[in-house]
Amino acid sequence: MPRDADDALAEQLRQLRREYVDESALRVDELRQLNGRLARGDADALPALRQAFHRLAGSGGSYGFPLVSTHARNAETLTQRLVTGATPAGPAELQEIDRSIEAIAGAFADAARGLQSGSGPT
Repeated sequence: MPRDADDALAEQLRQLRREYVDESALRVDELRQLNGRLARGDADALPALRQAFHRLAGSGGSYGFPLVSTHARNAETLTQRLVTGATPAGPAELQEIDRSIEAIAGAFADAARGLQSGSGPT
């Protein structure tokens, strides 16, 4: 492939990654809102939260942010256990979900810093 084509493709990928990270605040806000609904006893929030974690687990890796994917996958596993009733949804589980959301927010913040500095995926 010609060098110009490689450079153009690399720039397109960087732009897609920037857009993904730029939208991360909306994703994290959605997770926080869903967790808040779950804490207030909204039964519909749990499957929606599991699905949101599932989407992030896939997209984080696809966009080159493995930490986002790892934290989301761990949270998805927990919420799946809650959905199936294998684990009761108590205060400890809600706190674990909250910690997962904050870890995802931190991974997005690290990714944003990495993109600004040009250091690559985080």
